Amino acid sequence: MYKQLFYFLSPLLGLAVLSGCSGEQEPETPAAVAVQVSVTTAQVQPVNFIENLPARVQAYRIAEIRPQVGGIIEKVLFTQGSEVNAGQALFKINAEIFQADVNSYKANVTKAEAEVKRLKSQLARYAELLPSHAISRQDYQNTEAQYQQAVAEVAQMRANLTRQNLNLQYATVRAPISGRIGKLLVTEGALVNSNDSNAMAIVQQIDQVYVDVKQSIAEYEQLQDSLNRGELQQSALSAVEILNQQGVAYPVTGKILFSDTNVDPDTGDVTIRILVNNPQRKLLPGMYVRVRLNRAALPNAIVVPEQAVQRDLSGKPQLILVNQQQKVETRSIQLGQFYQGNYVILSGLNAGEQVVVEGHERIIPDQKLKIVAWKAPAAKVAVVETTP
Repeated sequence: MYKQLFYFLSPLLGLAVLSGCSGEQEPETPAAVAVQVSVTTAQVQPVNFIENLPARVQAYRIAEIRPQVGGIIEKVLFTQGSEVNAGQALFKINAEIFQADVNSYKANVTKAEAEVKRLKSQLARYAELLPSHAISRQDYQNTEAQYQQAVAEVAQMRANLTRQNLNLQYATVRAPISGRIGKLLVTEGALVNSNDSNAMAIVQQIDQVYVDVKQSIAEYEQLQDSLNRGELQQSALSAVEILNQQGVAYPVTGKILFSDTNVDPDTGDVTIRILVNNPQRKLLPGMYVRVRLNRAALPNAIVVPEQAVQRDLSGKPQLILVNQQQKVETRSIQLGQFYQGNYVILSGLNAGEQVVVEGHERIIPDQKLKIVAWKAPAAKVAVVETTP
């Protein structure tokens, strides 16, 4: 029985001996292989505080063309949508009645001046006869009063003639300002009056425009409080960028004029008015745009690249740091604003610490690291942006 058991176990023992003497080495664990990670060193630096706010374009000046005299429009003297100059003729109103009135008042002035001349001569003769008592003093005084009255009538007639000449001039309706004129709101042959509520056309000066920015009073006060506490500093640049709906900046320059002293009771917004040079007429009245305002700066901010920020299972932001022992550790952080590929870190990161930017997915516990410096794709000015 023992002999049979020996013959049964001997092959198994032989396999065990062969297996133990084979000399093969066990493969290395993944943690023993060094992986390359790119890191950047957190540094304190000033950054610009950019506000991205909605805005609407307003014309620099608007003139509604209205008639100052009534009549039939004989001719339209401009091309719709064209640039017009101040004083340029736009409409011609039938002026025959005004010309007739001018001629009538000219005749009245001539008649009144002749009466003044007659009374003046008579008054001079009476003055010579008065010492000899050839005429009574009463006759002299009556003639003198008639002369003064005639002089006043001449002045009145001349004033009336001046007014009628103005009406004749107003029959040609001219542009009060230079700018771009819009569509025609009346046609030739239409009857217009000086008290019409509707304009004949509208001229808008748009080589310069106003851009009215809307900001909630809460954000406005928060910015002012941060400036007063020293958390933010007034920016020396005071740059303004006007963006279209695709986020592309218009080739224009602008400056902040003022912040309104009134708050819209319906929206709770305060208006910030910006004067923008618009030589190419890219900005048109009524357009909705966005404005980047550089009104403040963060003097001591820590900024990290966007790809350095990771998220835990709950979605909270965190960073992977390399400590002095060349080991990685995870750190929860508080994010600030984002702009141009960078995040401002409000808390959780100190200056001088090394942050992993690339290679997070290859790191496991106790992983050996090959650390290289991360190179930014392009040099960028550190700025942050707020968007309501």
